[in-house]
Amino acid sequence: MENDKKPKFTDFYETVEIMGNELSNGHLGDEEFSFVNSRLLHRDHTFPWSTPLFYTTFFSIGFLIEAQGKIIVDKQPFTIKPGMFFVNKPGELQQLTWYSVTESYGLLFTENFISKYGGISIYKTFPFLLFERQVPLQTSKEFRAELKKILLLIVEELQRDSPLQKKICANLLTRFLLKIKQEYWEGYKIHTTPDRNPDILKDFTQNLEYHYDQLLQGKINRTLYIKDYAEMQQLHENYLSSVLKEKTGKTGGQLIAEKTLSTAKILMEDSRHSIKEIAYMLGFSYMSYFSIFFKKHTGLSPADYRKRNTKG
Repeated sequence: MENDKKPKFTDFYETVEIMGNELSNGHLGDEEFSFVNSRLLHRDHTFPWSTPLFYTTFFSIGFLIEAQGKIIVDKQPFTIKPGMFFVNKPGELQQLTWYSVTESYGLLFTENFISKYGGISIYKTFPFLLFERQVPLQTSKEFRAELKKILLLIVEELQRDSPLQKKICANLLTRFLLKIKQEYWEGYKIHTTPDRNPDILKDFTQNLEYHYDQLLQGKINRTLYIKDYAEMQQLHENYLSSVLKEKTGKTGGQLIAEKTLSTAKILMEDSRHSIKEIAYMLGFSYMSYFSIFFKKHTGLSPADYRKRNTKG
């Protein structure tokens, strides 16, 4: 499995077959935000048990209380033991192997979920999630108890039928991440010092996030293409594209389009901006171009999407 040089891009939910919203199946939530009870999820498996290699489009947090195994992230193996937690970001090639599971939980969430329902910019509030290698970290008994309390509140909310469910869960997720930040990453700042052996994907992600942060603030309105990001790293655009494809399973154009779409959704759900203004803010020369792009990726026109999702 680890020697597979060209892993297929696979959706995590399809890979480990955790469809449905039954806690008895080890899973609560949807593809924007989920809670996973690993013991219930794997109760019928014989250990050791491994997932196939997979990429994701979301952030994932593994929280082990009494479990052990191994996680491979971009070909680097890490041992995971009782009392540890680990965080992985979108676009990383992963494989998880369990040797035993008595009590272990997971949270899966998209950038759009925490932005839409919690009003949180990952780039500004939790930049370490984007730019740092998240090796498994050991926790104290007291810290584990704090995190578990928040997880139990999340489970309680996911079992409710409430129109405020997503907002409450986003705020609990923010609380969970703030606890992690306070414990391990307080005072963290993005490192921009040049390196002789730069992490090309990390630098691309940082440049991408910064550009769209500037777009959201209305400071710029120019669309950047893969050649622009390549120039920032003094690379040929074909080389940058090949590295991104190898590491994420997606082309640079796909990654840029995904970020454009998630930024468009954030703006569309705020009625202060007209659709025409949003198209201009995102660098589209004509409203029709934006409409075609948005409908291609969502199946809805910008106007129809806004009707369904505008904040009250």
